[in-house]
Amino acid sequence: VYKALAGRLAPADLKRLRDAQRAWIPFRDKECAFRTKPYADGSVYSTLVETCRAELTKVRLAQLQHQLQCPEGDLSCVPQSGGNAAPTKNEPATAKTAPAKPAAAQASQNDTRPCVQSAGKAKSDQYVSQCIQVSPATNPPCNGQNACSMMIDEIKRGCAMIGKDNPPGFCSAYKG
Repeated sequence: VYKALAGRLAPADLKRLRDAQRAWIPFRDKECAFRTKPYADGSVYSTLVETCRAELTKVRLAQLQHQLQCPEGDLSCVPQSGGNAAPTKNEPATAKTAPAKPAAAQASQNDTRPCVQSAGKAKSDQYVSQCIQVSPATNPPCNGQNACSMMIDEIKRGCAMIGKDNPPGFCSAYKG
């Protein structure tokens, strides 16, 4: 998927994709270390780390797949050469800086269906990942079976609480 996407990007976007992927790998490892730290002395620790890596890799794969199959007019996507899309400042989606315009085209604010059903697995996974990163809640609503609007509201709330104190890049898409 990565190679297919890389083959469709302009040189500047290809460099940003490569940089994003190189940044994502340490992010994945640090995120898994954070998630599994309470179990570091246990016998299942290495299994938990590998499971975490596999889970985050699936999310990353879904993000790259979304970029590869991006519908025309989706502003969360990087323009691909061969298309007539105007240049955009969005960077490729990563677990760390995934641009996510919570546009009505993706999921209506009034849609109460599970996000995975109303917006699709890739977008739902993107919301879940972003929600988990910024939610201050003890039991956050970061689950693809919840409505997208619920996760978007939680992302907005989390980003607002972080404010200008080094927020993730995707927070800029949730202002307003």
